[in-house]
Parts: sequence; structure tokens; C-alpha cells
Amino acid sequence: MTIQKAVQTREETILHHRERLNAVLLHIQENMDAPLTVETLADVAGFSPYYFHRIFAAYLRQTTSDYVRRIRLEWAARRLILTLEPVTQIALAAGYETPAAFSRAFKKQFKVSPRTFRTLRRPTLYAANWEPLLLQPEFRQRPDHELVYIPCIGAEAASETIWTTLIQHASSAGEGGVAAFDPIEPHAYVQVCRDRPNAGTSASDKTRLDAGILLDENASIQPRKPVDVQHLDGGVYAVFHHDGRRRDAMWQAIYKSWLPQSDVRLRDAPSYAESAAPPSTDRRQDQSIAFYIPINGSLYELQKKETHMSPTVSTTQQPDRHMLSITRHVNIDELHNHLRESYEQLAALVAESGVEQDGKPVAIYHGEVNQEKNGPVEVGIPVKTVPPVSGEIKSGTLPGGSIASTSLTLRQAHFPEILGYYDAVYKWIEENGHQIANSPREEYVTRPMDKEAGMDQPFLEIAWPYK
Repeated sequence: MTIQKAVQTREETILHHRERLNAVLLHIQENMDAPLTVETLADVAGFSPYYFHRIFAAYLRQTTSDYVRRIRLEWAARRLILTLEPVTQIALAAGYETPAAFSRAFKKQFKVSPRTFRTLRRPTLYAANWEPLLLQPEFRQRPDHELVYIPCIGAEAASETIWTTLIQHASSAGEGGVAAFDPIEPHAYVQVCRDRPNAGTSASDKTRLDAGILLDENASIQPRKPVDVQHLDGGVYAVFHHDGRRRDAMWQAIYKSWLPQSDVRLRDAPSYAESAAPPSTDRRQDQSIAFYIPINGSLYELQKKETHMSPTVSTTQQPDRHMLSITRHVNIDELHNHLRESYEQLAALVAESGVEQDGKPVAIYHGEVNQEKNGPVEVGIPVKTVPPVSGEIKSGTLPGGSIASTSLTLRQAHFPEILGYYDAVYKWIEENGHQIANSPREEYVTRPMDKEAGMDQPFLEIAWPYK
């Protein structure tokens, strides 16, 4: 056998082992309360118990029983943190026959009983003695994402081979010949933490991580082993930015210093780190990393609490103006496309006709827009003179008069949190003895759905006519 053939055969064997072990790890995760014996897991892997035991220990650096015990206890610790479920119920769901057996195993792992663990509000128990870092999170609403990923253990998630495999896989065309992500745009490299990301619960060389790349919106891909695709839920996150080499220390500081002192509540979703370059095993190499911690609550309320102030409402007087516009009935899921597509049509007509724009682009909400209601939304561009129009594009008037408004950044302009800013303007109008004169609108600094807008730069104003 040639050296090349031998290497190829070995790589195929490793790929086969990894594929079968991934199936086992998924089976463990989805059957926490079932008997997870070596024989059962070997059957899932398609190996003999003897061979499976050797392969499992070689790849995961733990025996099967030690791994299952650790995963069950860390799952139980998570339930103690995030729920009010009785300890007995958690013990049974974690696969323990009696609460007493669960308590003994839990205390051996965490050094305290399950009830004490819950009473002490747990985050401090997750931390080792790391030097605290300066922590100042921002609160951000993230949409749902699809992630093309490879399950890893410990330092594997920073392996160059892992990231090369992911890039090559996701760069290939998916269904309909559409690549999974834009080859020109920078990728978002993600490490999803399946265990608490610190040494208090899992040794760093045994921590389960999913190394992945975020797919473009509406991207399609047919995964091939060892690559798979998973869904990352959107929601509110506390985001910590760090430039440096101390990724582990940053996780420690978040859970040791920031979380115990804050009054936020964790959401039952995985934390993850995101960077613009693949994570490196070279500890001398600085990287810009964003750490995403899933939390409960309203983005608007969290931001208001963080700044210790309510939105500032100002007033202006505006004249009536000519306006070209397109009106459609849309729900919240269709809103973004309507804003973008309608603005592009209107901007093209303005450019072709040579008329002069007379103010910022607007989106006027003539009715309620959410998941259930598809109120009419009018997208418009004010103009000095009106050119000939046809089709969906209509000419009309943008009402002026007294306008109450507040300014938002792109980070603040997410649904449903943006509704809090509408409430603030409405409340100002009422408290100052005025009445609503017309439909509220958003006036954009540049254009709706501006992909080049900075997250913390002025993005739009909520403007509400009153009398």
C-alpha cells in the first residue's frame, strides 16, 4: 500500500468514526432519561461494545459512563438554573432512579447539594479564579439563523482542518445552485457552547462545542457528513466585545463577574462566540470576538434600564410635501421586503425623472402590523415636483404640521422592541395635552434596510403628527 493510499484510508476511517460518534452524542442528548449503557450506545454506533468503548475513549478522552454522568449532571444544573421544577422531577428526567442517588452524584460534581446550588443563584459556582475583565455588554435582538457546523470537543473547535472543511462544504452550491453564503462578504465564524463555557463544569479539553459558519438568509444546503445544519433561535442577547487572546478568561469573567451582579435572567438557549476570522489555536494571536449570552426580557426595557433614561422626544414643524409612495398590506414577516423593494422602485423613478427629493424616505403605518395583522404600510419619498406615475406608485401628500419624534439607532430599531419607542412618543403627546393628528411614520436617515448602516449610528426617527 502506498503512503498516499494509507493516509487516505486513515482519513476515511476517522471520518467514519466521527460520523458514528456524532450519532451517539445526539442520541445521548435526546434520551437523557433513558438507559444509556455501553451496549445501547454501541448499537447506535454500529460497533461492538468492546470496540466502541475504545473508540469513544480515544476521541472524547472520557469513558462512556463518565461522559454520560457529566452530561446528565450539567443538564440537571441547567434545569436548576433556568426553571422552578422540583429537584425530584429534574433527578428523574436526568436518568437517576432516586433523588438520593442524584443528590450524591450532584454534590460530588458541584461540591454542593442541588437545593443549595439553586439557592446560591449558581453563576458564581460556575467560575474558577480568573482575573476579572472590564465588562460592559450591549443588548441586541438577533434574528433566527441557520448554522452549518461540525460537532467538536475542546480544542478541536479551533482546528484549521475543521474550518477548512466547513468553508469548502458551504461554498459549494446548494439546492438550485445557490451557494450557502456570499463568497465576497466576510463569514461569521461561530462556536456554540453545548456545556457551560468555563472550567467550573467541564474541563476545557472536554467541553462540547459546535464549530460553524452562519448561512446567508434563504440559503439552501445539502449537508454531508461530518458537516450538518442546525437552527439558532433568535431573541435578545447580552453581547460582550473583546479584542485579545483571552477567550476562556472572557467566558469566566462573564459568568463570574457580570452575571451574578446583574439582574438579567438567562434564556434556555446556548451561548456562543462569533468572530470574523476562524478561531485560532495560537494563543499569541489577538482576535476580535463577540460573546452572545441569551437572556429573557424586552430589548427596549433592557436598553432603557442600561442608560437609566427614557427616550428623548423632540418637536418640529414641517410643511405638507409632495410624495411618491407605494402602499401594501403586510404582516411583520413581510415588512422588510416591502420597505426595501418599494424604496428601490421609488428611488429608481426619482433618479430617472430627475425630480428633486424633498426630505428623508418614510414608512407610514396606517394600521397595526404584527404576526397576526397586516395593516397598510405606505413607503414614500418626498419630492419637490411630481413626475408621471404608473402601476403601484402613487402620488400624494406627506402631512406636515406639528411633529413629535424620537431618534433610534439601528440596534434599537428591531421589532417588537421598537414598539416601546412608539409608546414613548404617544405617551408624550397625551401627557402634554395634545391629540393624534395623523398616522405615525418612520423617517430614515439614508434609506430603509440600509445594509451599510452602523449599529450605533442614527438610523431612523419615529415621527408622529399631533395637534
